[in-house]
Amino acid sequence: MNNFNAIDFKAVKEIVSQYAAIPDAKQRIIEEDILFNPISIKNKLNLTQEALLLLNKDFRIAFDGIENNDLLLEKADKGSILEGVELARLLCLHNHVIRIKYLFKNVDHEYELFNYIDVLITDNQIFGKITKAIDNFGNVKEDASPKLRDINYELDRSEKNLYNSAHSFISKHSGSLQEQSLYLRNNRVTFLVRNSDKNKFDGYTYGTSASGQAFYVEPSQFIELNNRVLQLEDEREEEIHRILRELSYLVASVSDLYRRDFDSLVELNMIFAKAYYGFYHHGIIAQISDDNYLGLEDIAHPLIPEDRVVSNSYHLYNEYQGIVISGSNTGGKTVSLKLIGLAVLLSYIGIPLLAHQAVIPFFDRVYIDIDDNQSINDSLSTFSAHISNIDNIFKNASSKSLILIDELISGTDPKEAQAISLAILEKIKEIGSRFVITTHYDDIKNYSYKDPTILLSSVSFDYDTLSPTYHYLENSVGSSNAIDIAARYLSDKKILDNARHFMNQSKRREDELMEKLGKQIDENEKLKLELNQRINENNNNIQKYQELISSFEKEKADLKEKYLKELNEYIEDVKFQAEEKLESINDKKDTIKVQQISKLQVEEVKTHHDDVFTVGDNVKVGEGDQIGVIESINGNNVEVIIRGIKVKTKLNNLKKMPKNVQKKKKGESKKYKNYAKEINLIGQRVEEALLMMEPFLDTAYGSGASSVKIIHGIGTGQLRTGIRSKLKKLRFVADFHDGDFYDGGSAVTIVEFKK
Repeated sequence: MNNFNAIDFKAVKEIVSQYAAIPDAKQRIIEEDILFNPISIKNKLNLTQEALLLLNKDFRIAFDGIENNDLLLEKADKGSILEGVELARLLCLHNHVIRIKYLFKNVDHEYELFNYIDVLITDNQIFGKITKAIDNFGNVKEDASPKLRDINYELDRSEKNLYNSAHSFISKHSGSLQEQSLYLRNNRVTFLVRNSDKNKFDGYTYGTSASGQAFYVEPSQFIELNNRVLQLEDEREEEIHRILRELSYLVASVSDLYRRDFDSLVELNMIFAKAYYGFYHHGIIAQISDDNYLGLEDIAHPLIPEDRVVSNSYHLYNEYQGIVISGSNTGGKTVSLKLIGLAVLLSYIGIPLLAHQAVIPFFDRVYIDIDDNQSINDSLSTFSAHISNIDNIFKNASSKSLILIDELISGTDPKEAQAISLAILEKIKEIGSRFVITTHYDDIKNYSYKDPTILLSSVSFDYDTLSPTYHYLENSVGSSNAIDIAARYLSDKKILDNARHFMNQSKRREDELMEKLGKQIDENEKLKLELNQRINENNNNIQKYQELISSFEKEKADLKEKYLKELNEYIEDVKFQAEEKLESINDKKDTIKVQQISKLQVEEVKTHHDDVFTVGDNVKVGEGDQIGVIESINGNNVEVIIRGIKVKTKLNNLKKMPKNVQKKKKGESKKYKNYAKEINLIGQRVEEALLMMEPFLDTAYGSGASSVKIIHGIGTGQLRTGIRSKLKKLRFVADFHDGDFYDGGSAVTIVEFKK
């Protein structure tokens, strides 16, 4: 009875489904029904909220490649033997389960999403057996079993023996052969022998050539060789069949486990698809209110292009039972009604709303009556169809229901239609249902204006351009403005003048006041919009100036820090160069200065130490410039180490020198002590990513790192390609490659630096 698609519910679900990777998840989103249960609704919203939080933390799950395996599992359950490619599909599912469980191990917060992770169970024993026997392409591995390994070895040896013998035969009997090649007939090696020599070789004949001038002959010496190869091939096929049969039985024993895992992955993919939709469209998760309040702040219709959509705010406060929306034709009344209903339905299945904030009450049902160009149904007129649908609504609606009616009663006499509309409005109030209704009827507007439980609203109209603005206005009344709109299309002004004359004759004083009030509200709204626009422009200008000031201050601070750093580095360099120069002077031993210094030092030593020598003293040997260190003292005999050479001399031949000052070593002031081991570039454009990557690599390489990790995701592949193209040009990069399975596979690039 409820045609939710009339308010674009299915159309939005189809858009959301495109963010799912598993075909079953896409279909389930499109077909998802609403469970009008507050616990279920809150759970769905909470799960989407958790997934959205994870996405905002750059947490990603890839669901690509997961397939529905029901048919092959059913095949295994019936005792049929699965093919290698079918077993490979189960391996793929198993690998996804392992990878996703591993990803969630690194999540440092407890989420309800873990309920979907905890039920993922893998039978590692069966998985190990399939992995040992089947490769990722569905081929049975040559060493899938010891017997198969031996058969393959023997078959390879026998085939080599057969083909070596064949080539030897061709070389030896080339004169008898029509062509210098071997041919397979019935999977047996044969040779094309001329007619004249066909009986020269014992064996079997397998027909003639196309010209009839030669015969395909299997010489007797090849019969046993061919037989052996064919026998081994049969044995291999039999062993492969046995392996597949054994693995198929194992799969059948855990087929329910595979089904549960797949179902959990589909549910998980649905949750993340809804979160991805909200993530990429800047959506929010609605809150479920504990009372009857409904509030939608700056909400946009998800099907209207972003450059054309007009965001509005809607409120159904606790003191109001419903909303009546009036206003011009094509002014947005129906869009507003649909959007309110759509916000409720989407929230109930956990889909984010394109709004700044949303609070939704719980309704036990949502009932809709919208013409939508489909009023005539089952041979009923437009009027009859509306009445029939509204009657069904009254039979099922409760005080906790939401009723949406677009254009109360049309398709009949306007006076009677207004009377029936008022009666319907009274009935809805009697039931107690919350409601949103659109109308053109003045009697409904007057009724709603006087009723304190009804919020009378409208969509605004620009009287200067004679066009709707699509802005929703609370506590206001709108006119249909049909005559003003018609003026844009009718060239005969007399028709318009007559229309206004007849209109004025039929107006009551109350109608005129309502119309005047509506026009005044529209004018006020226009002025309000212009004022808000100017305020926003001023605020934007203020913000720009503040940002410029902030940017200037930051640039000033950065420049100051940069120049101080450069100055300190310059001072350090000058000090180091001076020390090096001094060291160079000491090493060259400038004759005049060194001798003067040596004499002063020797005199000082003599004055204070009286030439008492001990092991380890620095001494000058003889009258030359040889300076060394005392190694040992034995009476008057001493051993001195001079530049690594041991020299024997006498104490009276020595002069004590002052201790050497430790040379100041050049510090590693330009080395980075700390560096990041990985960088996450997911979500960046290629140009931005490269700008972030280069200083990261410079820092890591300058710190002596051997390798680093670059996380770029999979996506379209453009970011990965751009990063790797840049890496090829960097002189200090030795190699780069995909990460291993637990690092993230092809979503990660490992960079190895040159030594």
